Amino acid sequence: MASILLPCQPCLSLTSFLKGSIWKKHKFHHHHHGYGKAASGSRNNYLGCKINRTSSFTYKSKAGVPLNELPWASFDEYMEDKGRIIQAIFPEKSTSHQLNEEEWKVKMTPIQALFLRCEPVIHITARCKSEADDYPPEIPGHITKFLEVHITRCEFPDLHADYLPPDFKINAKGALYLERKGNHNLMKNQLDIDLSLAFPPLLAWVPEYILQNIVQSILRNYVEDINNGFAVRLLADYNLFKWSMPKNSP
Repeated sequence: MASILLPCQPCLSLTSFLKGSIWKKHKFHHHHHGYGKAASGSRNNYLGCKINRTSSFTYKSKAGVPLNELPWASFDEYMEDKGRIIQAIFPEKSTSHQLNEEEWKVKMTPIQALFLRCEPVIHITARCKSEADDYPPEIPGHITKFLEVHITRCEFPDLHADYLPPDFKINAKGALYLERKGNHNLMKNQLDIDLSLAFPPLLAWVPEYILQNIVQSILRNYVEDINNGFAVRLLADYNLFKWSMPKNSP
């Protein structure tokens, strides 16, 4: 099975990368269902098969990283540069293109599975919110500002039409904010992903559990790299931001 899933990007493990001072909580759930029909001809030994197999995946995580905020380099101000945040969160080999003030298109790192290879493209909206009345229930009301990130859809432009999922839905939301407690600040992030897809008929010859394992492995790789983006790349980028700000900056 090792040759079935061949990720083109390195997989960074949060367990080996983040230790000690970082708290994190992850949940990954998977559901699937399917049905099939078969008919055979008495003379030609013809076997027809119609299969509809679908799977759904749910992922939830919360994490916090200590952050040293400087008075002249507010983390709230840093979050206002949404394009910079998106570039820091996603893997280094990804490319982003801004569509308008609140929307970006991000080409993800390539995936290779079975004999197929593609580079998914996701559409993202990002908004900063500072009015507690607009906060979702999971964001504490005393937080001065948070960045809401929403993946609205995913495309597979370089995948042959015969291998496109006939039904693919993704709803992924992330939140980023700074929890200030005296001299102990935590940069916190939350990530919730709901994904469902129907496997294309041309892959009916592949056992369903193999397809499910492939999708789950791909999703895990992406999720771990995005979480590393929140906890590692974003922290490093904020450090660059704060040391580039002059102390007399208003």
